[in-house]
Amino acid sequence: MATWESLGGDMMGVPAVTTWTANEMQVFAIGPDGDLSSLYWDGRAWHPWHSHGGQFVGSPAVSSWGADRIDVFARAADGTLMHQWYEPAGWSDWESLGVTVAGDISACSWGPNRIDLFGRSDNGSLLHATWDGDAWSFDR
Repeated sequence: MATWESLGGDMMGVPAVTTWTANEMQVFAIGPDGDLSSLYWDGRAWHPWHSHGGQFVGSPAVSSWGADRIDVFARAADGTLMHQWYEPAGWSDWESLGVTVAGDISACSWGPNRIDLFGRSDNGSLLHATWDGDAWSFDR
């Protein structure tokens, strides 16, 4: 019978994972203290958990639109959607996307400089936002 491999950490909610190049992946999770942390696989081994900071609730979402690019999204306690990204220069600071969501979101990418986000509004309808490489567009 197969068994799970423990990667340690202390998380609430559901982890999110993305791959940004062949044989590499990064896993994100929000801990009980609201801190977002991640660990990554480099094709040979797992690297230790490291903190991205913040005070978040629920589960994060993550996407990659190309090699060495990761975009992670998390919801602040007041519902504000926050965004952080990785590129070869390193991790950005957290930025507010200026919108609120009623629950966790999903993120995906289907090409360079393209991210689609999906979430739930206060009235239960589906929300959609896009990044086109220059700006965020939020369907309202």
